[in-house]
Amino acid sequence: MKFNNSAIRRIGVGSAALLAWVCLGWLLVSAVHFQKDLQLNGLEIKIESAEDKMHLLNDEMLAELIHSHLTDSVHMYSVSDFPVRFIADMLTEHPYIESAVVYVGKSGRVRVHCEPRYPVARVLPSRGSSYFIDGSGAIMPMTDQATLRLPVVRGRVPAATTDKVDDLVRLEALGKLSSELGESDFLSVLIDQIMVTALGDYKMIPSLGKEKIELGQLDNMEEKLENLEVFYEQVIAQVGWNVYENISLKYEGQIVARRAETSSP
Repeated sequence: MKFNNSAIRRIGVGSAALLAWVCLGWLLVSAVHFQKDLQLNGLEIKIESAEDKMHLLNDEMLAELIHSHLTDSVHMYSVSDFPVRFIADMLTEHPYIESAVVYVGKSGRVRVHCEPRYPVARVLPSRGSSYFIDGSGAIMPMTDQATLRLPVVRGRVPAATTDKVDDLVRLEALGKLSSELGESDFLSVLIDQIMVTALGDYKMIPSLGKEKIELGQLDNMEEKLENLEVFYEQVIAQVGWNVYENISLKYEGQIVARRAETSSP
């Protein structure tokens, strides 16, 4: 069998290309194994929070939490040995953390990105420990390391250990109400306490004045709070504080205010 020069050149080019692909594959496999065997060289934590919201996380707390769930320091792990998924799941289950992403960067540093939960109210049940809730009503244990100005919730409120559906629904409603108050520059300063009555109605106690504010149920909550702001801007600003003893928002589309007995008609 005879081969012409053109055929020989094609065979040579094909063999060279095949060899190049083999070498490239070997390099890629070697690089992957090298990356897996790479020794970790540190921990990098980033808390991705909104600048205008308060949270309970800090870098030192997260670093201690992560190290408490490892059998050795981060530097003693290789890339393949570090329990990325376990640490991510552990962080996500923490009551102060909304979500967490954990991965190892090309430099060999473990990178942890956490989004915090934001406390919106402090709940004081008649029994058991007090606690924070976030905007969804999720329970967050109290901490002595944080001083937060939040509305205090009292009255018929669930204990921190509850798992009853009705209690969780009530906490969700309280979280939504407290979030709405926090979104208003005026109401976030005005409202000091939220009371839950035995009948499940909601009342608010301001930090200034003698007024008691009745919300009733939380249907049309946004409209009720908007009407309350307008009432303070247009009425209280004119007649002054302590003229009314009760302000009711229970009735749809209107405000019923009762003057204090010592106030002139």
